[in-house]
Amino acid sequence: MRHLLVGLLAILSASISVPAVGQGKFELSGQAYRMQWPAGKWNGKHAFPNVYCTTFPTPEKALNLRHAFFNGGAIYLTDVVYPDKLFAVIAVSTVPSSQSSEEALEKILNNERKNEAELRKAGLGYSVSELPGDFGPTVGIVAKNPTAGDENGPFPLTRSFITNPKQPIVSLSVHRLFVRGHDRFELAVLQLAPQPSTETTEAEMTARLTAMADEMVQSLQKCTASIPVRAPK
Repeated sequence: MRHLLVGLLAILSASISVPAVGQGKFELSGQAYRMQWPAGKWNGKHAFPNVYCTTFPTPEKALNLRHAFFNGGAIYLTDVVYPDKLFAVIAVSTVPSSQSSEEALEKILNNERKNEAELRKAGLGYSVSELPGDFGPTVGIVAKNPTAGDENGPFPLTRSFITNPKQPIVSLSVHRLFVRGHDRFELAVLQLAPQPSTETTEAEMTARLTAMADEMVQSLQKCTASIPVRAPK
């Protein structure tokens, strides 16, 4: 599930890891399944039955899709690879039955605020915001110089960063996290920066990836609205 990890590791010499949403190690359950298609022939549609459905952005440009379960089936992760060292990810997991959706979202926000403070203290770029959404409040994140994962698991389940890049910006990711009933969603896009980067590269990437992440959210929420909200087991 680490399509860009090799390229990223080739250009970093040190990194720092921060657990996402207070969790630790993420282990593959079973195997990852990969789908490929002739150029321009995919319609972008993907679904996790009874949980979500969506259409990925610009499917005519997509190269392949992989999906897998992690941590004994508790997490379902799908990533789609695009040209220009870009990929989009959807991760969904179940909220504990002891938590309401409001409590789950509050925990996500509090954890990401802690991540933001810790990473900024380390001199890393990590910005957290609160956004509106059709499924209620959404946590937004913009991360500078992330990697595609580390020894604890793949992006975006773990947060790991290049700490001493040779260029002003090496990579950028934009995330959207929200809760629907007892399902927790994280939609994220990650891209390597063109090199050499310029003084406008970061702003251009932020605008482009933000638009893509928001398109993913809109598509998923519009389609998933037709699926009954899952109650705790």
